[in-house]
Amino acid sequence: MAPDKLVLKQLLSPILLGIKGVSGLGLPGGRLTVYLEADDADVRREVEAAIAKVAPGTRTLYEITGRFTKQ
Repeated sequence: MAPDKLVLKQLLSPILLGIKGVSGLGLPGGRLTVYLEADDADVRREVEAAIAKVAPGTRTLYEITGRFTKQ
């Protein structure tokens, strides 16, 4: 059984946020979305490899947002 989306996000957050170039992770509209600082194919491949280890077959959207900063 596939993990609940919120559980999936909690599992993936520490892994994906540790990848240089990933600025965040969210679930807008119930779809796993990875926010990237720039459109970088190497970062996407690293993200996809990490997701495949935890939840193979998970569809992922990407949004280019730049770097998130604390306000």
